[in-house]
Amino acid sequence: MTYAINPEWRTHTTFDVNSENDGLEVIIGGWVQQIRDKGKLIFLTIRDQSGLCQVTLHEAETNSNVWKTCKDLTIETVVSIKGVVKADPRSKLGAELTPSSIKVHSLAALKFPIDLTKKKTQMDIDTIFRFRELSIRDPKVSTIMKLKNIIAAEIRTFFKLKGFTEIFTPLILTASTEGGAEQFHIDYFGQPAVLAQSCQFYKQAALACHEKVYGIIPSWRAEKSHTPKHITEFWQVENEIAFATDKEIMQVQEDLIVHVLEQVKKQGAIHLVELNRIISIPKKPFKRISFNKAKSIILDLGIESNPTEDFGATEETALSQAFEEPFFVTQFPSQLRGMYYATDPKNPELTLSLDLIAPEGFGELSSGGQRVFEYEVLKNRTIQKGFDPDNFKWYLRMFKFGMPPHAGYGLGFERLIRWIANLPHIREASMFPRTPEIFQP
Repeated sequence: MTYAINPEWRTHTTFDVNSENDGLEVIIGGWVQQIRDKGKLIFLTIRDQSGLCQVTLHEAETNSNVWKTCKDLTIETVVSIKGVVKADPRSKLGAELTPSSIKVHSLAALKFPIDLTKKKTQMDIDTIFRFRELSIRDPKVSTIMKLKNIIAAEIRTFFKLKGFTEIFTPLILTASTEGGAEQFHIDYFGQPAVLAQSCQFYKQAALACHEKVYGIIPSWRAEKSHTPKHITEFWQVENEIAFATDKEIMQVQEDLIVHVLEQVKKQGAIHLVELNRIISIPKKPFKRISFNKAKSIILDLGIESNPTEDFGATEETALSQAFEEPFFVTQFPSQLRGMYYATDPKNPELTLSLDLIAPEGFGELSSGGQRVFEYEVLKNRTIQKGFDPDNFKWYLRMFKFGMPPHAGYGLGFERLIRWIANLPHIREASMFPRTPEIFQP
């Protein structure tokens, strides 16, 4: 059943204007993306959510009112056009529409600031995002968002099939999960608060009633980073599992990535073609290398690297480019991980933690590991990390009342989109991105 479509305004989409429907009378509704006025011949390109079609008008054969209306059209005007589909091998879809009537719903202003046809010189990125409410009409942007929709749906399908419960956690917090200066501070009815950097504490709390939880949840970090993989507002695929270790959550991520890629190839094949992207299904299990081994690889690539510091942008990119498939970096030093990461029983200087790294230079996709679940240990780790336990009262309190061993991770949703769609910058994976310079529209 089709909902909320007035048959006087649309009976078919532009996708239906094809050779198989030769002779069919249709009404299409959409936006005028291109006008080519040849004097006594006019070509219109009409765009809707299904794609593009060509409308061809010959002055001698067209109703005079229709002809006059089309002469006055502007780019991005919204119209409904009634006509007959005519097969034509010269058309990209193998057919064109010969109009018999036209209704103008909304006449667009004369000069559209974004070139959706890509006929002109490549537009600068600042213009594209300054007019983002208009540039999202670009078919490429639409393709990325359709691909993102498939990926989000398949993430949910995967976890549902595996028996996970989706959770929805608070986005306004009294204290940050990680602490530090990367917080967006807000006033909450006269009380200081921050926007959530992570749902870490809340998904751990949810284990006591659901055991296996996940969510696609927004996060904010006030990082003035200007790398291709950073935005200040982003979404994360959060996952936490009771009675699991670092090994189990690596397997979950492998299965998730493979499932998503398989479905993208199946459901989004046309979108991959439009993006000129070829993807392959990685083999399981993904390769695992230790943090120390990763540092050694980076040094072998001729890049300076401090063995006790986390990966810098140049190091991570180079390491990522050294692999053809996703891989895990494991056993991060304790000093580089948060207070809730469990340490290796054989070496307390190392954590049972991991990062999932995408190949081709795209870098880190996720970070996670096995968690501390003993109250006294977690309280001591909180102090060791320089935090005041009084600021984490409710979080620490729940560990006094039966917390199972558990593990989990957070996977950057836009980072996943960027890798799969092969985008040069993560902001292209967001309909309305937020960066240190971009916070409108």
